[in-house]
Amino acid sequence: MRVVAFLHQKGGTGKSTLSIAAALALAQAGRRVLLLDADYQGTSSEWGNRFARRFGLEARSQVQPIVHTEVQRFAGQFDWVVVDGPPSLSEMTESILRASDVVIIPVRPALPDVWAIPWLAAIIRKLQQGGERPRARVVFNQHAGEPLEPLREELAAWRLTVHPVALPSDPAFAAVFAGQPLPGPLAELVLDLVEADAP
Repeated sequence: MRVVAFLHQKGGTGKSTLSIAAALALAQAGRRVLLLDADYQGTSSEWGNRFARRFGLEARSQVQPIVHTEVQRFAGQFDWVVVDGPPSLSEMTESILRASDVVIIPVRPALPDVWAIPWLAAIIRKLQQGGERPRARVVFNQHAGEPLEPLREELAAWRLTVHPVALPSDPAFAAVFAGQPLPGPLAELVLDLVEADAP
């Protein structure tokens, strides 16, 4: 079982949208998927209440900071657990990091999203230095042709891997909230993102 989490302390970066898209893409590819909503806003679990069964996946809410212990209960039941994290740094953030094989940090192509990363990067580095497992990478999200090189230079200081392909600004991402499937080309992009370093 693989655990992938979408985290950023800043709201509006697309964590919930990408969590749902990742769960959809994995389910559409035949994986057994649990979408775990650790965000008190409840976007992913509400989507799950409405549409998860339609796509053959399961969604649950987990708003207590015990994700790192809870995910172990699902070993054998699911191939993937996708965690939608909260827009804050808290005890929950560390619990999610401890649970995750991979942490994906979505940022829009704008400096404020990049400027908010250092505190999260510091927590990740502290856990890694202590022998914890989370690997982290940044993905540019909602890209509409903006120049990315200045943002990559800002991110280089934090020694975070940047995913080579930016995710486009595409109305099909928003359409998942109306129960639409993820179109094939977008599903492939999202699968490449979450499975980039899967064994």
